[in-house]
Amino acid sequence: MTLIEEIKSRLKLEIRSNSKETEYLEAVLTKKDLESVTSLLTKHLGAAAKEPGKQANLSGEIQKVADWLGGLRLGQSFFYKKEGKQVFYAALWPWESNPDKITLKTGVLEG
Repeated sequence: MTLIEEIKSRLKLEIRSNSKETEYLEAVLTKKDLESVTSLLTKHLGAAAKEPGKQANLSGEIQKVADWLGGLRLGQSFFYKKEGKQVFYAALWPWESNPDKITLKTGVLEG
């Protein structure tokens, strides 16, 4: 089971229309699911490369992925795993306007 399939099967999500099957998932989840989604991301991608409250220190190639997603703010998390020419990534963006909501963006890019 892929990361995206597992997230969809285990969590209640508001899936956004620009999601693409198992290639890209953009969804909103609630804060109560943060621990579960973080556990799934760690299982599939390893420890967070950027944890909330800490500054990002990413390699050039991975920083480009983060920038493509819209950059990373202090309160956001970012995970990635590189396998061959593929980069699997995930970003968790807590909402400033509603602390109970978090946007998840996860997918795979071909390098």
